[in-house]
Amino acid sequence: MLDAILFQISTSYIHHNVRGTEPSLGLYYIAEYANINNINIKVKKYSSSDPIISDIVSLLDKHKCRIIGFSVDSENLWTIRRIMINLKKDYPDIFVIIGGPQVTGDPQLALKRIPHVNCAVVGEGERPVTQIIKQIKEARLDYQQIKGIGYFNENNQYCFTGSQNLVNIDEYPYPKRKEYTLDENVIFDQISTGRGCIGKCAFCYEGNKKENHLRLRSVENVIEEIDYVISNLQKQKFITFLDDTFIINPDRTETICNHLINKYNGEIKWFCEARVDILIKNLHLLPLMKRAGLIRVQLGGESGNQRVLDAYNKNMQTEQLITVVDALFKSGIPSVYINFIIGGAFETLETFNDTVELAKKLLEIAPGCAEVGSSLFSPYVGTPMRNNPEQYGIKLLDKDILRGPDGFVTTIETNELNEQKILQLKAIFDSEVLEKRRYLLQNLSNELILLHYKLEQEYSMATDWYSQCQSIEPYKNYFESISHYDFCSLRNLSDEELQISVPHRTCQPVSDGECYLRNVASVEFVKNSELENAVLFLSSGKISFCEIVDILSRSDKFKHISNLESAILDIYKQYDKERLVVWKKSL
Repeated sequence: MLDAILFQISTSYIHHNVRGTEPSLGLYYIAEYANINNINIKVKKYSSSDPIISDIVSLLDKHKCRIIGFSVDSENLWTIRRIMINLKKDYPDIFVIIGGPQVTGDPQLALKRIPHVNCAVVGEGERPVTQIIKQIKEARLDYQQIKGIGYFNENNQYCFTGSQNLVNIDEYPYPKRKEYTLDENVIFDQISTGRGCIGKCAFCYEGNKKENHLRLRSVENVIEEIDYVISNLQKQKFITFLDDTFIINPDRTETICNHLINKYNGEIKWFCEARVDILIKNLHLLPLMKRAGLIRVQLGGESGNQRVLDAYNKNMQTEQLITVVDALFKSGIPSVYINFIIGGAFETLETFNDTVELAKKLLEIAPGCAEVGSSLFSPYVGTPMRNNPEQYGIKLLDKDILRGPDGFVTTIETNELNEQKILQLKAIFDSEVLEKRRYLLQNLSNELILLHYKLEQEYSMATDWYSQCQSIEPYKNYFESISHYDFCSLRNLSDEELQISVPHRTCQPVSDGECYLRNVASVEFVKNSELENAVLFLSSGKISFCEIVDILSRSDKFKHISNLESAILDIYKQYDKERLVVWKKSL
């Protein structure tokens, strides 16, 4: 028998899966805290495309449970709404709690949107959820005795019991995830080392708070959880630090990194988010973080225009972002992801162009490392930009984000740009970034590109550079052959090995009807010479280099070439640069 089941609903669209499969760490914190108070809670995850209602019904009957909770965000709110409309018909006495970012941002609105909900938890869920269930079990439920609860009374008036007093978060034990999950084959690799934020960004819920209370867990507590999480990992030795203030305390960060080095030799790889205004003060930590296993960092770029950044209250300069990305690249961090908002505060064609230029500059200073993405502005509940849009030069068109996944559909217009133009600008941004990355890709070393294939192969991290290669046939076949199937590049062959090695072309020849062409990195088509054609056709994977030289040396077409073997080798060197041929040393 279970006292409660907490549900995480991941929203999926036919054209876009916006939430992925990561478990909600917050729900497991609630389950752990409840457990030490003798309350039995489990956590279950669904995709919105699953048969959710019938499965929930089965779980409720199987575990004789009549208390459930939902973590609500801007995407799954409407799915949870449909669940509750149907579920309440079969279980009129079920007790329903909601929480999460959408609820904390505007609890009254969430309670209106989702019918048949008993109460909403505002802020941290550990204590309120535990106290609610405990009182229900003791048949003495009184919301007024519990801080952080929003609800409608019998007169349909909204009531709030007051904000929770913040506690030392070490009082919340980190969750033993597998003990509370009702799912199978879940990867638990997430760790949160603190709560709150020092920032007050206008597009974020934190920006609406009068005071920001950043609370960091003790380094001893974090290290204990790191060891627990790593001990439960399967093949994929990778962990994720969720909080973007991970590096705010350099001494604490240094201690964690030294632990990862001393105990795991830096073999456990990890990801973290970072604020530019914090990281730029702690660039000296980057070599240590690299040694400790850091392979990806995510930064908020937001805009290339300083006026827009100031409106967002980002507390950073564009020059600082450039400096940080450059330092990450030079430290050898394989992947740095920077996101920009399109169609946000005071957006104009001029500010948009500034953003495009900055994005391309970041790719230039960190080729093969910097990844640049974009999202359309979304008016999240409880944020300054949603509450006071006119102060940011925007007009809300879809404040409930009903049109589609947040970040991917237009929900506003600015003083100078209509919604159609904003959507077009995002497409232009993505296209310009793609073309820039494609151009830079040609000059990246094999070693750097193969590192991205390793990230995907060992840690399921498909970076933009990996995806770009996969979209270009010769690059895809070239690097997959090397990384998966024991082929090699020309530069890895000794003179002796070259003679008996067999060349394999990575794509078939193409023709315009009159002559043969080769496609160079999907950038341009190049007309082949007669010898280049002959070499490419004979690189079929059937005969060796020395055999190719022998065949062509007996052809009357090439008798005039004084040093034919050298000419053929030069062609292969060019083909290697273009990733058109890979080599097999032996069977």
